[in-house]
Amino acid sequence: MKNKLQDLNDAELVALAMDGDISAFEEIYDRYAPGIAKTLASFSGPDRDLIDDLTQDVFFRVIKGLPSFVPSHPFAHWLYTIALNVGRNHVRRRQRVILLDANEMDNFSDHYHPIMDLSEKAMADEIFRLISHLPEHLLSVVSLRIGSGMSYGEISEVLEIPEGTARSRMHYALRKLRTKIGLQAPKGQTKEEER
Repeated sequence: MKNKLQDLNDAELVALAMDGDISAFEEIYDRYAPGIAKTLASFSGPDRDLIDDLTQDVFFRVIKGLPSFVPSHPFAHWLYTIALNVGRNHVRRRQRVILLDANEMDNFSDHYHPIMDLSEKAMADEIFRLISHLPEHLLSVVSLRIGSGMSYGEISEVLEIPEGTARSRMHYALRKLRTKIGLQAPKGQTKEEER
């Protein structure tokens, strides 16, 4: 039965899952969990347990929300919208609990290159930390582009923004990250980058 389920498209799997077929839902999970986890890593950092918890939260919401899913819409877009919402909620909760110091991101001066002094794992942790501190509109694009490997066209559909806006947000996010790790001098922000 498992091999037959793998041959079904998303709409067929969702229809079976909506009818209570647990193995169809398991196939949906197997198909999408790795991409969802990569997307959520941009919000949570490299903590594997936290990523797993957030991924489980996404699929719990999918189970609860399946009755309201409109089959004429792409399932993957609906699923990744849920994942982005879970990631954003996590960031908001974390900011409320930790009360991040507003100056924390500015501690990286032009003369200090934090990436140069770190091991590979520590470097990855630092990059994840910096990504997770991006503004929400930039973090969503970075999460979908890098985490899930979506095209800019797919990102524009999921976020309901023009494709050019998705591209400019990604460009601005990368420039902002390069500046924070000392690979690029800070520049003035344009109106295009604020979108």
